[in-house]
Amino acid sequence: MVGQIVEITEPGHWLKKSRGFLQVHNSGEMLGQVPLDDIQTVLVSVPGCAVSSVLMDQLAQRDIPLVICGENYLPSSWTLPLQGAVRQFRVMRAQAQLSEPRRKRFWQKIVRAKIANQSEVLSRAGKPCGDLSRMIRKVKSGDPENVEAQAARAYWQRLLGEEFRRDREAPGLNAALNYGYTILRACVARGVSGAGLHPSFSVHHKNPRNPMNLVDDLVEPFRPIADFVIWQQIQEYSKELTNEGKLRLASLCTLPLPTEDGFSPLSQVAVKSCRSFAGYCLGETVNEVVPSLPTTLDSI
Repeated sequence: MVGQIVEITEPGHWLKKSRGFLQVHNSGEMLGQVPLDDIQTVLVSVPGCAVSSVLMDQLAQRDIPLVICGENYLPSSWTLPLQGAVRQFRVMRAQAQLSEPRRKRFWQKIVRAKIANQSEVLSRAGKPCGDLSRMIRKVKSGDPENVEAQAARAYWQRLLGEEFRRDREAPGLNAALNYGYTILRACVARGVSGAGLHPSFSVHHKNPRNPMNLVDDLVEPFRPIADFVIWQQIQEYSKELTNEGKLRLASLCTLPLPTEDGFSPLSQVAVKSCRSFAGYCLGETVNEVVPSLPTTLDSI
C-alpha cells in the first residue's frame, strides 16, 4: 500500500501511538486514527501540537519522517531514524569517500534530468521549450557553466509569467511551491534514510546550516511535477493555500510514474532513486536518476 501523508492543520492536537495506530486527540476526544504501517509522512503545519515520545520512536522504526513546518510552509524541523539500513555503515563510508569527479558526474545526471522534466512541463503547458531541450546536452560534469540556472530563468518566466520571482518567503504561488516541495522532500528524505545514506553528505548542495543537503540534491528532478500541478490551478494558488489545494499537492506522493517495470507511485520511485545513489557510491553504474514525468500527470 502507498503511504498516506498525515497533516495536522489545527492547533491543540495531541498525537500518540496506540496498538499500531497513530491517534489524533483534542480535549480528551479521539478525532481519528491511521495505521502506522500505512503512513508515508507526518506533517505538522500549525503551532501548538504535541507528539508523544512513543509515537516518535515508532515513526523512526518505520523510517517515517516527522516534519514540522514554520512560516510559509517551510520545514523547520525533521526527525529521521539513526539507523536507516543494515548496510548503513558501508554505504555512509562510501558516500563520504565519494571522489569529486564522481560527485560531479552524478550532479550532471541530476541537472539533466531536472531540465528534461522542466522542458516537458513547458511542452504540456503549451509553452516554448526547444531551447531547454537543447540545454540538456550542454550540461557538463559538475555543471560548471550553471546551465541549471539558465534553464530556470526561462522556465519560471514562461510557466508562471514574466513577473514571477521564486521567493521562499513570499505568499501566493511561492507558498504553494514551498508546500509541494515539502511533500516531495519528505518522500526523498524517507528514501535517503531507508537506503542507509547520510542526509548531510551531498553531491552538490553545501549549505553548512542545512542538514538535508543530499535530500535537496536528489529531489531536484522531482520538483517540476509539483510546478505543473500548481500551474494547472494557478488562479487558485495565486490567492492562498487552501486545504483543498494542500490536499491536491499531498497526493503527489501517490502519483504513478513510469518505470522500467511499469508504473510505480512517486514515493516508491523516490526510494528507488535513493537506493540507486547508494549503489553509485558503492561503485555501481547508474543510468537513470529519476524517470520522466508521468503520462497521467494531466489528470492529478
